[in-house]
Amino acid sequence: MTLRVSASPALHSHASALMEQAVSAGFIPALFQADTGLWGEDARAEASIRLGWVKDPAESAVLVSKITALREEFMKNGVDSFVLCGMGGSSLAPEVMAAADGVSLAILDTTHPDVVHRMVARDLSTVAVVVSSKSGGTVETDSQRRAFEAAFQAQGIDPSTRIVVVTDPGSPLHVQAKEAGYRTFLGDAHVGGRFSALTAFGLVPSGLAGVNLKRLLDDAHGAWSQLQVNDHSNPALVLGALLSSRYPLVNKILLGKSSSLPGFGDWVEQLVAESTGKNGHGMLPVVGSNLVDAPDCVSVGDSGSTAEITITGTLGEQMFLWLVATTFASKVIGVNPFDQPNVESAKVAARALLDGPEGSEGARGEDLTTSEVLSWCQSTVTPRSYLALCVFGDTTFAQQWSAARSALEATINRPVTLGLGPQFLHSTGQFHKGGPLEGVFLQVIQQGTASMEVPGRDFDFGQLMEAQADGDSAVLTASTQPTKTVVVSDIEALEALFDVLLGSKA
Repeated sequence: MTLRVSASPALHSHASALMEQAVSAGFIPALFQADTGLWGEDARAEASIRLGWVKDPAESAVLVSKITALREEFMKNGVDSFVLCGMGGSSLAPEVMAAADGVSLAILDTTHPDVVHRMVARDLSTVAVVVSSKSGGTVETDSQRRAFEAAFQAQGIDPSTRIVVVTDPGSPLHVQAKEAGYRTFLGDAHVGGRFSALTAFGLVPSGLAGVNLKRLLDDAHGAWSQLQVNDHSNPALVLGALLSSRYPLVNKILLGKSSSLPGFGDWVEQLVAESTGKNGHGMLPVVGSNLVDAPDCVSVGDSGSTAEITITGTLGEQMFLWLVATTFASKVIGVNPFDQPNVESAKVAARALLDGPEGSEGARGEDLTTSEVLSWCQSTVTPRSYLALCVFGDTTFAQQWSAARSALEATINRPVTLGLGPQFLHSTGQFHKGGPLEGVFLQVIQQGTASMEVPGRDFDFGQLMEAQADGDSAVLTASTQPTKTVVVSDIEALEALFDVLLGSKA
């Protein structure tokens, strides 16, 4: 067993009282017995349908043979490239699982028309697509499914031989899949999206891509056994207490990039931000941060790092660790970890813009010019602020945006998060609207060069993306948090913006 959580002596001493209280109150036994009252009476109804994940992850092993058989069938037929269409909890877990095992899994978690066009306009003769959505009604995933169906048909390929669906029983996507004859894997309706990593939503796409699912589940089973111990040494109690013991004065978690688990911080970001960020409360993970001596932040890193909290463990172990620790930290700060009351607001705003007589045109507020970006950021942040860099753009430039995030953070000396839209609307978007009103939001819209229709819809991908960006901006502005937008119309303008942001290092 490799799972271990350590902390600086001062922080561990500060959190020890919380650990002792949790042991005395029996939080751990109650959690694993699916006690719906752990987070208060108001949370009981939601908790009653969201605690399926506390079961032994080894129970998911029944899926492994089915996934392996389907992968072998695809390989036999010359299909060896896999694309996942999904958002939030449906994409982040498979992405980190594939990265950890070094296997290729293309993730389509955007509505940017240039990205979608590149995905569907290529030769699809060796490609299979996993369409994954718990609710079965996610507009991004539905639009991507429609685009791939049309592309397969245009290339003379029967979509039913190439599309695999992962969804909850009875969802609209489940109904569509049955009608279309798609191979379908059903999830557990009693497991929420961000808690679903070790269920069909994490396992099907990653397993088809070639991830070693048996090892992953064996490791998760080991953690499940270890974390049921009602003792102050329980790593999940230790982590949850360390994260929350100084709340609300310390409410931001600086996640260093993991050398052993690439991309793991992005999965943790969604889990913690969406679980805790509501009713004016919440803890905000900041992925890849290099800040030091920020009084409202706690740092978390790999064993051997200089972070205040260090964690050792395999991917399966750490996933289950963070699931348990997040529910404990949620109890400490007084929120229901299983709902997401503010996620719908941006969706409603985007839909209203799409349904309007002129779409999203004219809905955006006052924009910033490229030259104004740095001065606005520097003059707007406060000693408690975080800056959210919200980019609705071509994901090909993800590395440049990551570098820009780091440069901005060094300039303003405050936490800077990076969200690639619309994916982050299913992740930190809940925290942005429901958490503490400490955000400063710099939104970037990189307009597409390709025209990409959504088959069967009265809007195209470009209109959908811009409506989502404008809807999010409108809701953030209404929350009274400072929000500005930079619109980038071509590559030259994008490069000019990168020059400004990256020059902020100086």
